[in-house]
Parts: sequence; C-alpha cells; structure tokens
Amino acid sequence: MWVEIGSLFVLVLVYAVLRDRRPRNCPPGPSEIPFIGNMPFFDEKTAAELRKKYGDIFMHRTGPYRTVYLFDYHTAKEVMSRPEMSDRPSYFATFSLDDQKQGGLVSSNGVHWQHDRRFVLRNLRNLGMGKSYLDEAINIEAKALVEDLKKYGGEAINYPDSFRTVALNIIWQMVASTRYDLDSKEVDAISRLTQQFRESSSALSALPTFFPALNRLPKSVKNYLFQSDLAGKFIDEMKRVVMEAVDKHLEDYDPDNLRDLIDEYIKDMKASEGDEKSFFRKGALCQIVNDLFGAGSDTVHSMMKWVAYLLARYPEYATRMQQQIDAVVPRDRMVSLDDKPSLCLVEAFTTEALRFSSMVVANVQRSASKDTNINGYFIPKGTVVTVANYSIHHDPRYWDDPHKFYPERFLDDSATKYTAPKQAFFAFGSGRRQCVGELLARMELFLFTAAIIQHFDVRPPPGVDISSKDITTVLGLRLPYEYKLVYKPRE
Repeated sequence: MWVEIGSLFVLVLVYAVLRDRRPRNCPPGPSEIPFIGNMPFFDEKTAAELRKKYGDIFMHRTGPYRTVYLFDYHTAKEVMSRPEMSDRPSYFATFSLDDQKQGGLVSSNGVHWQHDRRFVLRNLRNLGMGKSYLDEAINIEAKALVEDLKKYGGEAINYPDSFRTVALNIIWQMVASTRYDLDSKEVDAISRLTQQFRESSSALSALPTFFPALNRLPKSVKNYLFQSDLAGKFIDEMKRVVMEAVDKHLEDYDPDNLRDLIDEYIKDMKASEGDEKSFFRKGALCQIVNDLFGAGSDTVHSMMKWVAYLLARYPEYATRMQQQIDAVVPRDRMVSLDDKPSLCLVEAFTTEALRFSSMVVANVQRSASKDTNINGYFIPKGTVVTVANYSIHHDPRYWDDPHKFYPERFLDDSATKYTAPKQAFFAFGSGRRQCVGELLARMELFLFTAAIIQHFDVRPPPGVDISSKDITTVLGLRLPYEYKLVYKPRE
C-alpha cells in the first residue's frame, strides 16, 4: 500500500513539474527551479549579463511570474504600442489605495484604466499642463528653490529637500489646491520614509510581492527578512496624506467653485450617484491622487539630483549654459519657457540627463492580456513584459559613444538649435501607457535646471572627486551617490 501511495505521489509531482515548465517556443533564459524560478533582479548590470548570454529577448522567472525583457528599441516600441500589452501585472494591485483595487493610473487595467487616464489627461490640460501660463507657477517654485539654496551660504550640503517640494507643489496645486512650505513636515516625513525604504531594500525585499504566501509569516519575521515595516509605514503615510486631501474636499465641496482635479472628480462622482456601473468612486479617486502625488514628488525630485550631480561633474557645460542664459535673460529675471528656443544647450542638457541617467532602469512592467508573440517567440497570457531602458539608452546601435555625457548629440550641426531624440528614447515610457505628465515634467526640469544654472556654480567640495562609478541602483532606480555639493551664488 505504501509503495502505491509513494508511486502516486511521485507521478503527481512529476506531472506538476512538467506542467510548471516554461512553455515551448518561449524566449530563452536562465534555468528555472520548479515552482520558484530565480531571485528577482532590478539592476542594469545583471540585465546586461543575461542579455549577453541570451540575446535581445529573454525570459526570467520569479515565483509564478515570468518576465520577458526587451533590449531592442524597434521591437520594444512596437510591442509597447499593442493593445494586448496595455495591462499591468496583477501584483501591482497589492499597493493600490482603492478598496476595489481597480482604479488609478499606474496599477489599473482595462476600461477602468482608460476611463481614469482620460479623466486625468483632460483635467490636467484644462488646469494648465503644457500651457504657457503654467510657466509662472513653476517659476514661483524656481524662485523658492533659489532662495532655499542661497540660505546655505555656499556650504557643502546634501541634495536639499526643496528638490522634492518644489516639484511636488506644481502638480499638488493642480490636484488639491495645496502648496507646501519647503520645510513641510509632511513632505519631510514622506521623503524620510522613502529614503529609509530605499536604503534598506534589496531583491530580498521584493519576494513577498512575487510569493504572496510569504505574507502569512509572523510580522516580526517579515519585518526582519523583507523590511516590510518600512514599506508599510510609507504606504500608511501616503494613505493619510491622500485621504486627508480627499476628505477635506468632500467636506467643503462647492459645485459653483471648482478649484482643482479633486473637485472636478467629485462633481462627476456626485453626478453619477446611484449608477452601479460608474467608474467614479472615492476609492478610485484616492488612487488617482496617490499616483499623481508620487509622480510629482519623486520623479522630478530624483532627476534634480541628477542635474545637480551632472552640473558638478561637468562644470564646462555649466559655464557654457550660463553664458547662453546671460546673453538672453537679465540676471534679475527668471528664465521662462519663452526663452527656451534661445537656450538650446539647456534643453539639450536636460534631455541628455534623462538619457544618460536612465533613472528608471526598466520601463514600468506590462502584462500580456492574451496569448501573443514577439519576434516569433510565444508569449503566454499573463506574462510580464518590460523594456530595458538603460540598455536601450546606452546601445551603440542607436547612440554614438553612448556612455559619454554629451548634450551636443541633441543639437544641430551649427549647435544653435535643439533637436529632439528621434529613436531609442524611453525616459517617459512608450505606447499606450506613456507618462501622462510628460509635458509637465519636461517644463519643470527645464525651468528648475535653468534657475540653478542662472544663479549658482555647483561644485564638489575641495578635494572631493565625483565620478560615474558612484551611482547606486536600488529596486530599479538609478541615483547618484548622496554627495554633499556646494551651491555657490554667482557674483
């Protein structure tokens, strides 16, 4: 009897292992441990090693999720434009503030995603995104940034918190009619939790996302192994900020005085009360607000760290840009968007900063909503697909001397006109889920960069050498080392 039971167990195990194997004609990739796969990775070096071994398309598995990585620009651009590649992986919903886990911009799918994206795009445009009158609002923050940097008197400081706050204030005024002080305790708390989470995170921290069963472990064990308490504190703080903003708007909502995106959403939510099929829900609104807060507070903030680092590392470009600005803009006036055509090197500098930094190593993941194929390879429904941004941005097939910081690549032959990248540029994503705030982010990056260049010489402290080797990658985000830099006011 025991022999029969043992044989049956072996047969069931063999059957399960065979069913768990990578399907036929999928892209090549590392050997998989049955039911487990391999440790996740988020850095550009591991990606490059796997690409060298398996080619421009390979498959990597962690837990139940198989991810296909794309390293060729033309393939990636075509795949990202497909309707069946518009979804996010199911694990994205884990971090949603929506009680139904369906709303928002980043983690939602299908018709709910299309609805929320259209709403946000329409209202951000109505509120000024991409329009010249937003120039003044950004310059108010740029002036605040300049004054904040001046107060340090040329002392060496870490990347200032004002990098985060000035960027957040632009989108947050459009979303919630709120402007934070540069030393806001709320923004500082979120910044501190974000920093702690990144400093303590590793591939190990991501395992509960790929193996949900690990969430059943005792809290003390999860916190020790995966730093789950830091992630939880960050999510709780974001939830508090978002809910406070939404609840306040619900309390003092005035249909005759719509102030911002939240008010516009509440208007549509009230108009559709009683309609069980309506996508306008408080939970969805909270996730939309959360997505916009995160994009506004983190993305431009991180790029401003890169701008400061690159200005300090390549002072010759800073000098040339200062000369260009001084020839066009009086010192007592801030650079405006109207000046952009005359400041081609500044725009080229910011574009090259986006390419060179490749701050997000890989595009935000997509998920195949049905069986499909990529370059002849079978891609089963549910497969995660992501574009290797860093590799494409540094691919010699598309960029001359790709590891060199060279803003001139975005100038014409006479070096008097900016030329936008025509290919192999994924800083804001591509296809159907391209970043909704790209226009706003570009405006902010240009004006904040110009403000720093116009008013300061950014340098490392005497005797400190900064180099491209001092770049850290944590959970897919590349950032320069936390150098102390000197922001010396120009005379």
